[in-house]
Amino acid sequence: MLRSLLSCALLLGLLSGPLGRAAWAQCLISPAPAGCPQPFRAVDAATGLEVQSLCVGQAVRFELNCNRQVDPSKLYYNALPGTNATPTNCDFTKAALPNNTFTPTTPGTFSIAELSNPLVNNVPGLGVVYVRNFEVYDAPAPRFTLTPCGGGNVQVTINTTLPTVPYDQYFIQVGGGAPLGPFRAGALRQTVAAPTGSQVTVIGSYQNNSLCSNQASQTVPALATPRLVLSRLTVQGALPGPIDLAFTGFTDFYTNQIQRADPATPTRFRGIVGLFAPTSYSQSRADAGLYRLARYDVCGLDSAFSEAVPTIELSAASANGVNTLNWRPAGPVAGYLLLRNGTPLTTLAGTATSYADAAVSCGTRFTYRLQATTAGGSQSLSAEAAVQTVSALAPPAPLVVASFDLLNRVNLSAALPGGASLPTGSTVTYTRQGGGAALTLGPAPAPALLRDSTALTALLAAPPCYTATVLDVCGNRSALGPATCPVLLTAEAADPEGRTARLSWSALQGPGSPAQGATYQVLTLAPDNTVLATSPVLTGLTYLDANPPADRQVLRYRVQATGAGLPGGSISFSNTASVVRRPVLAVPNAFTPNGDGLNDVLEVKGRYLGPFTFVVVDRNGQEVFRGTDRTQTWDGTIRGHAPVNAAYVWRFTMQDEAGQPFVQTGSVTILK
Repeated sequence: MLRSLLSCALLLGLLSGPLGRAAWAQCLISPAPAGCPQPFRAVDAATGLEVQSLCVGQAVRFELNCNRQVDPSKLYYNALPGTNATPTNCDFTKAALPNNTFTPTTPGTFSIAELSNPLVNNVPGLGVVYVRNFEVYDAPAPRFTLTPCGGGNVQVTINTTLPTVPYDQYFIQVGGGAPLGPFRAGALRQTVAAPTGSQVTVIGSYQNNSLCSNQASQTVPALATPRLVLSRLTVQGALPGPIDLAFTGFTDFYTNQIQRADPATPTRFRGIVGLFAPTSYSQSRADAGLYRLARYDVCGLDSAFSEAVPTIELSAASANGVNTLNWRPAGPVAGYLLLRNGTPLTTLAGTATSYADAAVSCGTRFTYRLQATTAGGSQSLSAEAAVQTVSALAPPAPLVVASFDLLNRVNLSAALPGGASLPTGSTVTYTRQGGGAALTLGPAPAPALLRDSTALTALLAAPPCYTATVLDVCGNRSALGPATCPVLLTAEAADPEGRTARLSWSALQGPGSPAQGATYQVLTLAPDNTVLATSPVLTGLTYLDANPPADRQVLRYRVQATGAGLPGGSISFSNTASVVRRPVLAVPNAFTPNGDGLNDVLEVKGRYLGPFTFVVVDRNGQEVFRGTDRTQTWDGTIRGHAPVNAAYVWRFTMQDEAGQPFVQTGSVTILK
């Protein structure tokens, strides 16, 4: 030991001149002996196999090579990071490796220096220093991903982008099968047969150190293959322009695409965007065409496509009160649903390319949208097309409905032939002939319900008839509509006591032709206008009410008329007419309060008697009885005293149903 150190020191001393001062910190490294390029070797401590590189965590033992003869007591090894590095001051004792064994803890280049004293004729010579540079590799678990493919295959992608994954070769093992490989740089994405649920193991190692390796395992995940459905394609504006797609079926482990084909080449689809696994997609500038979903597995072994859904381009124009719609689909569809202002208007065959909407009003703005359904049930929506209806054509002449309200005022309304409402924004003007003088009502905005408040007496004296004209928002005025004349009703008692009533009325003249007859029904009304009775349907102009309400003094009637061309099944009511019957009072002129059960009390009887006051006074003018309804009777007693034979005077007063006073007086005699 001492001789080796001295020899090393001497060697260093030779370099202590001006050019050798910096070398005091290092040993003088000797060249390898002749015929022995590696004076010592590294042996894996666990297996005894020689290695040319080292591995983190694996112990190696250094041994003499080439049958070199050295003093074993003066053999030292030292390990330092770097290239050709030796101990400071060539002091091997401070960093000697126990049992000449070294276990690297970090990767990189390490210098292994050997200090030995060769034996010459069994006599130790001067110490020499040999150095070998070894690369120390790390051995982490390989990092990789498994992407399942069709047909029970899987794509293995090994991650070699990180500095902590330094292997230069890999092997792939499926289950307990033989490892496949080696796979080197540039071939680290491999497709192997491995069904769902099987275990795939990736083994990383080095070409120059097969003992330095590690491995990791994963289970092949299931490959989901849901059906691809492009459920809805919505065009949001003029094309090229924005579209929205809603879909299902994109999933992990696949390359997912939205593809488009030109209408001229409907089978040549090209990918326009790749997506991961969303459920919707919007494109701000898309072309007309057929769109579909495409799905490819990463191994190139499986693919699937949705049904192709075409774009629909819709346009709208208006002329002469008709909105004309035209559209151009980029491919075939099964049928259409046309929406107007967001409400379904009509369904159309898949071959249709135009539609004329005549049920529109001049000056009104309408918004249309076309919803197409494909053979597979997907939907394609066009962008909205808005148009304002224009026309130089006069609107149809309006039909007038004239009907009395319960206050005997004529209410006027108008509609178009067939019962359609007047055009939105239009105005209507009514004119009256008869009723005492010509009258103009309006103009008023549609629906234009106006009232003629002329007194009923004037209307009965000169039956009125009404016509109307319509001015639409485009400035077109209709012709004067046909005249409508409401029913005028009169009623009277048919017998002196008013037990029956006779009614007669004028014929309803509706806006239809004379051949369109009218039918009538007589309504019997209560004071609160509740309908008490309805007659059978009548075609004549008179009616005899043989059984009017027996408890009503005033009979009130109204006629409802239908037909005669009234629009939309409208009803025209007549004025109300009344029959006022005179109340009948029956008071006996004598009674006998003797308890024999016959004529023992004085009671009021009669017809059409409402709330009343009945007062009896004696000959001195003193009130002896007062009653206010027919249940109150007088037994002849006067302030608790027995009846007294005498003559008494009575007075009956009430206000009848017609609001008129009814008064009668008389006398009655008490006879015992």
